[in-house]
Amino acid sequence: MKNNKMKNILKFILILILVFAISLYSLTYVFLNKLTVGEGAEGYPKPDNTVNVLVFGVAKGLSDSMMLCKLDTKKDEIQIYSIPRDTYFPRKGHNNTAQKKINASYGNGGADEVVKSVSQLTGVPINFYVEVDYNAVKSIVDSIGGIEVEIPNNMNYDDPMDNLHIHFEKGQVVKNGDDIIKLLRWRKNNKGGGYPEGDLGRIKMQQQIVKLGFEKVLNGNVILNIFKLQDPITKNVKTNMTPNQMLYYATKAKDVKVEKINISTIPGTTKTIDGLSFFVAEKKKLSEIFK
Repeated sequence: MKNNKMKNILKFILILILVFAISLYSLTYVFLNKLTVGEGAEGYPKPDNTVNVLVFGVAKGLSDSMMLCKLDTKKDEIQIYSIPRDTYFPRKGHNNTAQKKINASYGNGGADEVVKSVSQLTGVPINFYVEVDYNAVKSIVDSIGGIEVEIPNNMNYDDPMDNLHIHFEKGQVVKNGDDIIKLLRWRKNNKGGGYPEGDLGRIKMQQQIVKLGFEKVLNGNVILNIFKLQDPITKNVKTNMTPNQMLYYATKAKDVKVEKINISTIPGTTKTIDGLSFFVAEKKKLSEIFK
């Protein structure tokens, strides 16, 4: 009798686990299926156990920030490479000096052109893209309870045309989505003076915020945090990944530890070309990184 009772209990527990797993999969699938999906890439590309995803933000018709993310499913690690918005990348038929900045690619062909440009610059095949805007970042930050960031220097900038007003003091800690967006957008003050490294300093701030976001999500209740992101992601994110592909790579990425997420900027130097400031990538070092 006791054996039969124990078997029935175990059977009941197994059924509960199965029902929970199916429900979780279904809810996640529905959540991912709500994303604004472009032309989904076919199959599951697994070149050398890695998948390359280009994540970029869009503002005023330009790709404001770009990060090439490489997930290595064999080593359980993620490498993220920031690509400065002012990177010199001349394209045939676009002879205006400003159009030689890689962030102009979006205005001349949308996500596909950005992917093409970054792939040609780095020599890396890009499997998927994820496009976000400032509304996405704001709502994502707020949905996970904010990200605490210390202001590195005094920031005072106003752009009435864009209804943008940034006023922070050095050492001040900001947390909510609105303030994080202002921090991401700040480049210089009204009276001049910005990051000592120029736009590279702004990129480092972006990298710091991304890292803090990863830590907030991965160090807490991952499942709960993912579902907190459901509303902001479904409303503001565009991607060419299908729901099945997202689920597949999500299961591959779940074992990645925060310390195995490395963020850096592609190698290069700043130069003035035809009166405009550019970031010129060092091709030899690029090929060494991505070979």
